[in-house]
Amino acid sequence: MPVKHWSFAGLVLTGWCNASCASCYLCCSPERTEQMSSESALSLWGQLIDASPHGCRVHLTGGEPLGDWPRLIDLCRRARAAGLGPLQKIETNAFWATDAAVVRERLRALDAAGMEKLTISTDPYHQQHVPIERCRLASRVGEEVLGRQRVQVRWRDWLEEGMDTGSLDAGERLELFARWAASGRDRLSGRAAALLGPLLPCRPAGAYADSPCREALLRSRHVHVDPAGRIMPGTCAGIVLGTSAQRPRPRGAGTPDEAPVEGSVGQVWRRLEADHGRRAVVGVLAAGGPVGLLAEAREGGFVPRAGYADKCQLCWELRRWFVARGQHADELAPAWMYRP
Repeated sequence: MPVKHWSFAGLVLTGWCNASCASCYLCCSPERTEQMSSESALSLWGQLIDASPHGCRVHLTGGEPLGDWPRLIDLCRRARAAGLGPLQKIETNAFWATDAAVVRERLRALDAAGMEKLTISTDPYHQQHVPIERCRLASRVGEEVLGRQRVQVRWRDWLEEGMDTGSLDAGERLELFARWAASGRDRLSGRAAALLGPLLPCRPAGAYADSPCREALLRSRHVHVDPAGRIMPGTCAGIVLGTSAQRPRPRGAGTPDEAPVEGSVGQVWRRLEADHGRRAVVGVLAAGGPVGLLAEAREGGFVPRAGYADKCQLCWELRRWFVARGQHADELAPAWMYRP
């Protein structure tokens, strides 16, 4: 099967986040210290553009990329100066939006540095950690500075009608999370698989047979790159498609085909196209979904639970089981993401 070129990519600048949201598929938290250097980010940004005949639209994410404002704005300015193309968006939970003047100043600076959109994450899970008024302030000032069409809110209905959930007692919060998770907006991977999946109606693992993952793994055109240069499918954190070298590459040094760089994003893509069917994790998932992995895990003693909310929750539980036993480390990483 042909692998689509990557046309959208998120550079995960940091694993650090002020929050530990129940919905986080990357398992970010205040304890994480991973950082992508600006030099690595610029190199990867250029490689991503060069690797696709259509170019690649890059966004900056985390963790919380605005946790280090000086580093973020410096990176954006350097990318613009290097001619790396427009910055599609920056994703934030707006924890930093405590003062309208500060929000206005930062958004004007990001606008001048080439940011096309500001994306604000707001939902019951984020509002356990971030006061919703900060999200509303960031949205309001963002629309003033950038225009409404350049402020993306996930999710706007919650922004308009939601509340802080950190003050709810555990039972009330769990009930709210269950109602919200039932809307189907969350990907049940990472922390969401562990905390939200059990709140939803479940079916036996066998119900997800004949449910291949080729679209998510090979055909989506969307990837994330973590601070170590691991390239992961956009919706499947913790599955490694390949790892790119993170060294500077002069712009205009030729196309990847004319001047290949060992370990470049282009080489990672070409290797994936050539051998994905033979890979123990990606190949099996693409062909048959997580039930394909279940057969191998059962041989090693894995016992599935009574039911799973969807195939992604099943996949996450299987991958965690393999990682705990040191299996498939080349395709399942970083290990810290799989720890409870």
